[in-house]
Amino acid sequence: MSSRFNNVPEENGVTVIFEQETTLGDYQVLYQKWYADDVTGDSVIFLNDDVGATSEQAFEELIRTSYPLKKDAGIALKRSAKFTSINFNMKRV
Repeated sequence: MSSRFNNVPEENGVTVIFEQETTLGDYQVLYQKWYADDVTGDSVIFLNDDVGATSEQAFEELIRTSYPLKKDAGIALKRSAKFTSINFNMKRV
């Protein structure tokens, strides 16, 4: 992993099963598949320096057009000081 994503905060109780740096649109991102409390999900993590003030709606459109999601599937956005994380494909297992 490049140094761009070395300091991604780890969530308490979350196990990252797989992660890979990739591109999404014009952005370099970190994709993660994770497991926590009987739930699996996917995350795409952006550097805030790359996305500026991109709206939640723009992020949602990017995720929905780039990954297979059900039309009514929930998407959760979380911003921290350095990163913006989009969680999706969350399923109870």
